[in-house]
Amino acid sequence: MKKLALILLLSAFLLPVHAQDSVSLLTTDHRPLTTNCENITMTATSTGLMGLGFLAAYQPDVNSWAVALRDEVLYYDPPKIKIDDYLQYLPAVTPAVFHLCGFEGRHDFKKLLLLEGGSYLLGSGWLNAFKYGFAKERPDCSAKNSFPSGHTFTAFVGAEIIRREYGKEHPWIAVAAYGVATVVGIMRVYNNRHWAGDVLAGAGLGILSTTLVYWVLD
Repeated sequence: MKKLALILLLSAFLLPVHAQDSVSLLTTDHRPLTTNCENITMTATSTGLMGLGFLAAYQPDVNSWAVALRDEVLYYDPPKIKIDDYLQYLPAVTPAVFHLCGFEGRHDFKKLLLLEGGSYLLGSGWLNAFKYGFAKERPDCSAKNSFPSGHTFTAFVGAEIIRREYGKEHPWIAVAAYGVATVVGIMRVYNNRHWAGDVLAGAGLGILSTTLVYWVLD
């Protein structure tokens, strides 16, 4: 299973090569709404986060800081705040709410649902392959499906969609969306539900899956 998960991770680097020649499905004038340069940049950034998360989870020299952070959480034993269980969905539902309120982004509502559904579907496949392929134990020892963080993945898919739909004309919306997603990741560590590496990998996976779906369909 670990080999399968690693193969899926490597596929993330290969898919963009084929995406450049894909036929546009969403724009009527066949001009992409995002450039290859932007897509390449976001792919590199997201895979870098995933790689750092993997190192933090499995390489002893890098993993030591994640363990130290977990130990700090255990030492101070702060009260658990479960807001991350709900906050993870805020970036995901925001574009739909905006559309219903008449504040449209770069795509119409049907195309937005196609892009968002595709991003979550693609990313969820990888997410589950990694979770049950690596079978990393959670810091609270409750289960062996810690890597990567699903909550963080969900939040960052929504944040990246918001950035692409509204970020160029309304940068503060994108900043706020990424801020919410970052808070979700921090709360997963704070609540001792995930290692720091899990959160980094979840964020990277969320951005990557969204980038690839936009790149292929846009």
